[in-house]
This record gives sequence, C-alpha cells and structure tokens, in this order.
Amino acid sequence: MVRLMRRVRHRLHPATSLIQFVGAVACVPILLFYEFLPGWAATVALAGLALIVCLGWALAGQPVARTPVDLPVLMLLLTLPVTMWVTPDRTLTLAHVYKVVAGVALFYGVAGLLLKHGWFGLSAAFISVLIVVLALVVLLGSRGRTTIKLPWLPFNPYAVVPQMIRPFWNPAGFNPNIAGGTLAMLLPVPLAYTLFDRRIVVRLSALMAALSAGAVLLFTQSRGAMVAVGTALVVMLVGRDRRWLILAAALVIGSLIGVVALGAEGVLEIVADVAGGNSWQSAQGRLQLWAQGWEMVRDFPLTGIGFGVAVRVMPLRYPAFTQVGGEGIEHVHNLYLQMGVDLGLPGLTAMLATLLGLLASTWRAVQGNRGPAPTPLTIAILGALVVFAVHGITDSITFYAKAHTIAWTLFGLAAAVRQPGAAIETHIARSESAIATTTETLGGDSESDT
Repeated sequence: MVRLMRRVRHRLHPATSLIQFVGAVACVPILLFYEFLPGWAATVALAGLALIVCLGWALAGQPVARTPVDLPVLMLLLTLPVTMWVTPDRTLTLAHVYKVVAGVALFYGVAGLLLKHGWFGLSAAFISVLIVVLALVVLLGSRGRTTIKLPWLPFNPYAVVPQMIRPFWNPAGFNPNIAGGTLAMLLPVPLAYTLFDRRIVVRLSALMAALSAGAVLLFTQSRGAMVAVGTALVVMLVGRDRRWLILAAALVIGSLIGVVALGAEGVLEIVADVAGGNSWQSAQGRLQLWAQGWEMVRDFPLTGIGFGVAVRVMPLRYPAFTQVGGEGIEHVHNLYLQMGVDLGLPGLTAMLATLLGLLASTWRAVQGNRGPAPTPLTIAILGALVVFAVHGITDSITFYAKAHTIAWTLFGLAAAVRQPGAAIETHIARSESAIATTTETLGGDSESDT
C-alpha cells in the first residue's frame, strides 16, 4: 500500500499545479452563482477547494504555490469568519465571503500553474482574446444607455447599439462603471504588446485588441477607468525606460502651473467641459460618501460592519446616504475605504499589503528585466495593478464578484511574473531532487521485496 501511494505521488507530482488550477476553475463558478444552484453545491465546491489544497500538500510538499503575499492573503482569509460572526445579514455577507474564497483560489491556481509550466505567452494571448469578447459583451449588455457623461462625444453610442444581452444574474444589464473598470484592468496587456513587442504580427494583433477594448471603454464613459488607464500607461512607459520620467515630471509641473494660473474656478470650468457638467456634483457626492464611510470605520475599526451590508446598515445608522425607497448605497465608491467599512482595519491592512507587495515585486521584475515572463507581459501586469490601485480611489469594482475574480486572476499573474529565473530553477531543482529521491526509495523497496 505504501509503495502504491509513493508511485501515485511520483506520477502525479509534475501535474500538481495543473490539477489545482483545473480544480479551482471548476469550483469558482459554483461559488459565484451559488444562489442559482442547489443548497449543497457551494458546500461541494468548498470541499473541492479543500481537497486540492490537501492534494498539493501530499504531492508537492506544500498546499499551494509560494508567493510574496502569502501572509496578507492569509490575513484576509482570517477576517472572513469574523465578518460572518458580526454581520447583521448573513445572506448578503455569504456572497462576498464566497467571492473572496473564489478569488484566492484563482490567485493560487494561476500563480502555481505559471510558476511550474511558464505558459506566459499563452496567458497573454488568452487575455487579449478575453478583452475583445468582454468588450463586445459590455457593448451589448450595459445599462444606463440614455446617460451622457462626456459632452464631447459626437453621439450617444448606445443609441446606435441596442441592448441585446441581459445576464441572468442581472437582467437590468451591466453597470457601465464596473464594466469600464473591468476592461481597464485588462487593457494594459494588449497595450504593452502593442508598444513593446518586437514581432510585427503580435503588435498588430495586440493593437486591434487594444483599439476594440479602448473604444468600448470610451463608450462606458467611466471617467475613473479612463484616468486609471492613462496613469498606468505613464507608469508602464517609465518602467520600460526611465527617460519617460522627464516627460511625466514636465506634465505634472505644467499641470500645477496651469492650476495656479487659472485658479479654482477656471479649473472647474475645464473639468466640467471635458468630464461633463455633472462631474463636480459627482465629486462632491463621493467626498460626502467617503466621509460617511470613514465614520463607519471609526465606529467599527476591528471588525467592520460586515461584508456587503452597507445597503442594510446605512438606513439605520447613517441615514444621510439613503436612496429613494429607504435603501442604502451598496458601497462607498472607494476600494480602500470599502475594505475598512466591510472588514475593519485588519481587512484594509491585508488588502493594502497584498496590493503593495505585488506592485513592489512586479516593479522590481520590470526594472531588473528578470523573471520567466516576457518583458511586455511583465510591464502589462504592472499596468494592470496600477489600474486597479488608481481606479480604486473613486470606485470599488471588486465589490462585485465577477470583477473581483478577474482582479485576483491578474494578481496571480503578478505573483508569477515577479519570480526571478534563478528562483524558478531552484524550484525545479528541488522538484527533480524530490522525484529522484522517491525513485531511489521505490527502487530500494523493490530490491528489499525480492
């Protein structure tokens, strides 16, 4: 029996990361759509995730692939039982707990797969195709089709393209800001390959994907997403070549001079002309909402109010921000403040540590031009992280489960591209050493049996 287990381990060891990735991909949709499935489905999915963790421990000697942000991710997971304990509405909170579990499962599944097999080119191609498909889905499925936020658009794009897609989990259609933020996170990948890849065919293909996604992003009129992509593009250029830092500094200094010269009223007029007449009112509303969110963090600093229950808590304790009909606002339109509201300061600390850790390691990989991933993909993942961080200042797209899983999948890519080539070789050498040891043990057992 012992020999049989060793042989099974010997055979399955090279495929451990692939098995864990496939298992995560199979379980994640169940957790995201558990409300539409039988009650036992989510339990089976959680048991499946626990099984693949145990499988990794048995076959590879560690439950999941090691990343530079294991501790903050563990800290984030530890906040989940606490939020289930304090929440006033477990039904609402459970959906957000499942989305975090699903996101972390994809994070480790993607990181482990790429660290073991190095399928970075395939990953970049998949993202480029995915963003084109998502752009088409967003174009045909977004709601708010009569709203014009950007006055300089020559026409309302949604007046030309009718809403043809109504997802079963949200028949009203996709929120344009959330859809725009999701596209913005993926857009740095085709942008990086358009700008930095040396193969003309790859650059042309990436350019078409970037133009398609960029046009739909413009149609969503998500101003926060557009600013985030612009910021990411600057960071990507500076990361690739420090000389771009001179231009970036000149733009910042020029902007400051313009603000001083025009004064507050002149700046506001320009903002209203470019970003829409309602932009100032929107900014005022967000500032007031952030102040109320900070009040919630102060009231519940250690545990938060409970994951996803702001819509229930606001009408009772913070009635200043309620919608028509007495409903509260779902989130406070700030990623970082939202984590503090939902999970308290421990959750906010875990999220910040995860994001800053991935940003730092990816920036080092870009600057050192090291790691197993192609340089354009490394720069692209850096851009995706910047989009997530900047867009999070004015919105919280990961409040919604589908965008959350895409963000954590990109986090998994970031955890893989940061890995230096030497560390990869060490990891492979250890694996080969373990396999050799197992083979010798099996050989010794066979000889002793005879």
